[in-house]
Amino acid sequence: MTFINRMIEHWTYKLGLSLSEPLVEGWLQLEQATERIADGAEQWQVVQLPTGSGKTEALKVLCSVQHPISHPHILIVTKFNDEADQIALGINELAGWAMARSVHSEAPWPFDQLGSIPVLVITHSAYRLALKEVADSGNSPRLDHYYAGMIGRQWVIIDEAFDWVDAHDIELGDMRSMCGDLAGLVQGSARADAERLHSLATALTEDTRAKADKMLGGEQFDLLARIEFGSLQEAIASLPENAFAAWDDTQERTDQVFGVAQTRTPFKTRYLNLMSELETIARIGFAWTTNRRGKALLHTSRSLLEVGGKHGVILDATADIDPTYSLMGTQVRVLPRPEGIRSYTNVRLHLSYGHRVGKEHLVQTAAKHWPVIWGQLSRTLTAKRPLVCTHRDVKTVVQQFSTNSPLELAHWGNLDGKNEWGDCDAAVFFGLPYLDDIAPTHAYFAHQGPKSDDWFTSNRSFGEFADIRRSLQDGFIATSMVQAINRTRCRKPIDRAGNCDPTDVYLLLPAKGETSDLITKAIRHQMPGIDVREWETGATKRKARKAPAEARLLAYFEQAPEGIHLKSAVVSGLRTNTRSFERMTAELRKPSPMAEKLAALRVRYHSTAGRGREAYFTKQ
Repeated sequence: MTFINRMIEHWTYKLGLSLSEPLVEGWLQLEQATERIADGAEQWQVVQLPTGSGKTEALKVLCSVQHPISHPHILIVTKFNDEADQIALGINELAGWAMARSVHSEAPWPFDQLGSIPVLVITHSAYRLALKEVADSGNSPRLDHYYAGMIGRQWVIIDEAFDWVDAHDIELGDMRSMCGDLAGLVQGSARADAERLHSLATALTEDTRAKADKMLGGEQFDLLARIEFGSLQEAIASLPENAFAAWDDTQERTDQVFGVAQTRTPFKTRYLNLMSELETIARIGFAWTTNRRGKALLHTSRSLLEVGGKHGVILDATADIDPTYSLMGTQVRVLPRPEGIRSYTNVRLHLSYGHRVGKEHLVQTAAKHWPVIWGQLSRTLTAKRPLVCTHRDVKTVVQQFSTNSPLELAHWGNLDGKNEWGDCDAAVFFGLPYLDDIAPTHAYFAHQGPKSDDWFTSNRSFGEFADIRRSLQDGFIATSMVQAINRTRCRKPIDRAGNCDPTDVYLLLPAKGETSDLITKAIRHQMPGIDVREWETGATKRKARKAPAEARLLAYFEQAPEGIHLKSAVVSGLRTNTRSFERMTAELRKPSPMAEKLAALRVRYHSTAGRGREAYFTKQ
């Protein structure tokens, strides 16, 4: 039986779901993508079938129908251990024999026996680790075993978006203090290298005081490249355990600090890790520095996209709104999504604008704002089972003020790819997953290579994007939001048109503008037919800023009648305080742009001296 026939049978009879031509077209696209890879395509094929289109089910069926003798041997890479288990189990049930095996930390298997497994299922983290080993040393026995087989793995299929960026960040303060310590402990050439690293860290820390991001200069990087890191690591490893008082603990341990479990890494391990990170930076060949909130940092990044020597298929439902794929250029081919697979006309998206929804603000103010929001929504959602998504550090506040409500709680960073909220018929998003500007810089430099210092401060245009760093930040929010909404029951189609059961989504956004507009546009694009409505809630609203006092003074006298206007009356009319008004009128006692603007309105300010006498304005 062909793949499509078997998939139609599986979809309609076993799963009891409705069939449509666009669905079949999407499944065919997946099959054709794997065929192109088997034929030697030199691009990763990105298949962006939407949530609820059966992409994982199609993957299972596609693997299961392969003939045992001519089997292509397949490597599947998925996010989580339990997903790997479920995929392998599903393939085996469909095939009727043990074709697939999941291998991960909770289900180990001898590396030298992996080649005998027709369908090997591993996790993103395992695949990423193997790719990093190749990037570091040029080879990886781990990756060789993953790719091994009777004829090698002809198909590599990655389920969900994969993080191809290998980023490295070092705190320069730590580097300076640790290398300073080492200079007093090691001997010979190792001491000289430790001193050079200490001097470099000191110089870079001083450079970052200007708080301007900048690339490492040629001389600075040459110094780093000349360090014999192998010798330094050997010198550190040979130091006695009592070299530092803090090295009394030579084993990693977990302590309770204010009731929170914290893992403490032995000091010797930290020093060795620092040398390893610095060696990687030197190997990559470029670096840049930043200063964020008084913390000086050294960064570099590289792409793992071409490291493994193979190409495959990526299943990513939100690829079309993720600017990261644009950075990858001709290394990837994002296939167009067949139209008509899904319809979201039964989903109501309620948008409220003008809110402060970043993590830091909500951590401080959630206890004030969440009761207001939930007090309003709890009446609306009485008969519903809502999913509330917020920042991790805000969850306890939401729980505290929602104890009598049957809600499900999740946080950003713990949503993508999970299906445990599929019965939720409503969702409330209390906060947005903002991305700092370092992560998108890592992505850009990894895929496009380093740029000059001007890139940080001026022209960051790339292709269709006026500011690629900002676009990557907004794209991260947009993809995260679409993925999060589709954790609810709207992910499951109920008819041939791809509709879902009615679902309500409540979303707090910043003021209307670039970021809010992009998020809304992305949701509309990814969820065709969604019913977008405005929703008003006063919680977390930004206070409206008053116009500057100077502008209000000019506006006041544009409308004021001719005559004398006492200072006290003007202060009251402007709704400003006396101290602010005095600072402004000090400029009116001398030639100034403000005095000229008032003169154009035929207004003069008269200051007076003496007890009981009040300054005033005249308008002619």
